[in-house]
Amino acid sequence: MTQYLSQRVGKNLKNLIKVSKYKTQDNFASVMNVDPTTVRRWIALGVKDVNTIEEIANKLDIDFMELFN
Repeated sequence: MTQYLSQRVGKNLKNLIKVSKYKTQDNFASVMNVDPTTVRRWIALGVKDVNTIEEIANKLDIDFMELFN
């Protein structure tokens, strides 16, 4: 995946978490079973792993492609 797409996912993730039932990055980190620092890193630097992007979409109950919009 290109760096541009990876960073795009990160930027979209921040807003999608806010409007989700999780509301905060810390709550979302808990559901993803990762440290909150990891979520902050995803937002700042992007998400490079396609499997992680798919898992994020599933947890947010959105279509995979919404993370790229």
